[in-house]
Amino acid sequence: MISASAERLQQVDLVIVGNGALGLFLAHELTERGAGSVAVIGPSSSETGASQAAGAMLGCFGETTTESLRTDASRTRFELGVAAHDRWPAVLEGLEEFSLTGRPLLSAPDTHVVLNSIGAELDTVNYQAIRAALDEYEKPWEEVDPHDIPGFNPRLDTRSLSAIHLPAEGAVDARGVLEALERKLRAAGVHFVDATVNKLVSSDNVVTGVELDDGHVIEGGNVVVAAGIQSEALVRTVTEDIDLVPTFPGLGFAMIARRSGGDPFRSVVRTPNRGFACGLHVVPQGGGLEYYGATNRLVDSVSGVTWMADVRFLAQYSMQQLDERAASHEVVQWLSGNRPVTLDGFPMIGWLPPAGLYLMTGTYRDGFHCAPLLAEHVANELQGKPGIIDPMFSPTRAPIATRTVEWSISEYVEHNLAAWFETGAEAAPQMTTPQIAEYYRTRCVQLYDQLNIDYALGPDILWYAQGSLRGARRVSRYLRKHRGNSAPQPQSVQVGSGDAR
Repeated sequence: MISASAERLQQVDLVIVGNGALGLFLAHELTERGAGSVAVIGPSSSETGASQAAGAMLGCFGETTTESLRTDASRTRFELGVAAHDRWPAVLEGLEEFSLTGRPLLSAPDTHVVLNSIGAELDTVNYQAIRAALDEYEKPWEEVDPHDIPGFNPRLDTRSLSAIHLPAEGAVDARGVLEALERKLRAAGVHFVDATVNKLVSSDNVVTGVELDDGHVIEGGNVVVAAGIQSEALVRTVTEDIDLVPTFPGLGFAMIARRSGGDPFRSVVRTPNRGFACGLHVVPQGGGLEYYGATNRLVDSVSGVTWMADVRFLAQYSMQQLDERAASHEVVQWLSGNRPVTLDGFPMIGWLPPAGLYLMTGTYRDGFHCAPLLAEHVANELQGKPGIIDPMFSPTRAPIATRTVEWSISEYVEHNLAAWFETGAEAAPQMTTPQIAEYYRTRCVQLYDQLNIDYALGPDILWYAQGSLRGARRVSRYLRKHRGNSAPQPQSVQVGSGDAR
C-alpha cells in the first residue's frame, strides 16, 4: 500500500476506514458505479483483522444451526448469507485476471459435512438442522459414505457416523481474493493509505474526515467505518453519547499446512457448528496447502497472538477428526484474527447520528461471505437509494431478542457438553452426563443472577461473561441501561427437525 506520508492525500469523496473484506468490497462496488474518489485507509499488515485469517467458506447452509431459522430475526440474518452466496460466481469471474497466485480463487468447489463420534447432542441437532434448511430452500445435497470423501482419514475413535455432500458450497482463497481485489481497485484509481486512523474529525455535528496516527487529516464527503472490532472505539472518538450495541473481539486461530503425503482434500470438510464455535474444518488452498480452522474465544481486548491451548486444540483435533496424516504436515503459516462479535449476534449496518458517518461491522463469522451483498446495500444508501437488507440491523437499535432466559440457559449447557466431550474432559467415574449438565446449568443460573439482567444472551457471550469480570460488567451495565425496552419475548418460528430442547 502507499504510505500516508508518501501520498499526503488531502480530500476525497468517500473515506473508508478498514481494508478488510467489507471495506474493499464497498470500494469495489462504488468504483464500478463511478461514484467518485475513494480512499481506503488501514495498515497493510492487518495483523489483528478477521479477513486475513479467514477460511472463507461460502457455507451459509453448512453453518446452519437449530437457531438459524427459529425466529424471524435469525431467519432474516440467515437469508443475507443465502443472497450473498449467489453473488460470488460473478465476483470471482471479475477478479481472476487480477490474481497472481497461479491458482483459482475458488479454492474448493463443494463441501462435505460430517457427523462424527466425538461430539455431543449439539452436533446431531445442528446436522439435522442443516439438512432441514437445505430441503426448505430447495438446495442440492446428498448423503454420502464418509469413506468416499477424498482426503478424509480420521482416527477410528472419532470416525464419521454420517456425511452429506453440498455440491454448491465451497470456499475461496481469502488472501488471494483480497490481494486481487486490491490490485483491481488500484488499477481503477482507488487511493490506498497505509496508516491507522487515530480519530474521526467533525464540525457542527458533521463528520468531515479522519485524522491519521501521524496527525495528517484526510477530508471526505462521507466516512464509512468498516474497521471490524476497532469500529466501535473509533466511532466513540467523535461522540460518547451514541448508543451502540457493544462489540467484543472474537479471537480466532487457524493454520495453513503443506501436505506431506496421502490423498489431499479436494472439498471443504467440516463438522456442524458446535461448542461455542463454527466447528472443525479443513479448506484446500491449492498447491498442496490446506487451511485448518478454527478456534473462537471472546476476549477483553484485540490481540495479534493466540493461546497455546487453542494451538493444541486445533492441531490435536485436526489429526484426530480430519486426517491422521496431518501430524507430519508442515505448518507454513499461523493465522489469528479478531472477529467483531455484537452482544446480540447481529451485524451493525447503517447511518449514525453524526451526519456523514456510516457504520459497517459486527458481522462475526459471516463478514467475508456477505461482503459483496453488504457492499451493494451500503453503496445504495450512500447514494441515497433504497437499501437491500432489513433496517433491523441499524447500529443504534435495542439489542435484538431471539431467545428466553430459560432457552439461553439450556443452549449454554448444550454448548458446554459439546466442548466437554470433544476435548475428552473427565469427571469421577460415577458422575453421569445429566449431573455434568446440571453443573453447567447451575453456573449459568448463578451468572444471570449476578448480571441482574432479563435479556437472554447467546452461549458465546455467556461463556465470555462467565470468565471475564470486565466482560461481565460491560454486559451488565449496557443491558441494565436498556432494561424494560430491550427484551420482548421473541416470536418463535419452528422449522424442520433437530430441536432437542
